[in-house]
Amino acid sequence: MKSKFFKTVFVAIIVVVLVLVFDMLTKYLLIGSLIPNVGDQASFIEGFINFVHVQNDGASGGILGGQTALLIVITLVLLGVLIWYYLLKLKDQQNKYLALLSVAMGLIIGGSLGNLYDRIIFGYVRDFINFQFINFPVFNIADSAITIGVILLVIYFICEYILSIKKEKKIVELEQKENVTISNKESKFNEELAEFLVDADNKDKNKENADKNSEKNNKKQKKSKNEEKHKEKI
Repeated sequence: MKSKFFKTVFVAIIVVVLVLVFDMLTKYLLIGSLIPNVGDQASFIEGFINFVHVQNDGASGGILGGQTALLIVITLVLLGVLIWYYLLKLKDQQNKYLALLSVAMGLIIGGSLGNLYDRIIFGYVRDFINFQFINFPVFNIADSAITIGVILLVIYFICEYILSIKKEKKIVELEQKENVTISNKESKFNEELAEFLVDADNKDKNKENADKNSEKNNKKQKKSKNEEKHKEKI
């Protein structure tokens, strides 16, 4: 059980580290050298994706712009809740979707830490990935990891819900079988009890008849003896 627990946690830690390294490495290589100044652009896939240096002092899409301290506090609280929930779920080692949960948590926590690092060090998040074919906020690897992690977490919740329904159905079926078994046992017991009572009643009747026959025989014998005595006297 402990080995499975540590393996599951290890998966989450590996995912967190990979997301952090990849996020920081891309920011360092692309923003640090290719597009060092805000607004700088570099083509990646023409008409589809390009790199644009953007400094986001808010949340996704610029929400809560300039509220860096508040966003840091919110991120720390959410990280605490996620880790608490994950550790709580790890107690159920029979849950076959723990690997999925570990990957989802690793992506979300890794992405959150990547953006948290930027907010603490720079006071803003460094974004650079831009979809040219749609009007979509510029984002980074950490944002992508969080988005994928949330999708996987939703899938995990759906799988867990379906599993809980199956468990409930199985419990109901077992209870029904148990009730049928108990009912059959009660019926059998009642039948055996009825047979026993009938046998006992028959035995009582047979004994009563035997006693009556014995009494009749005794009376006949006494009558016979009396008649013999009477003949002797005559």
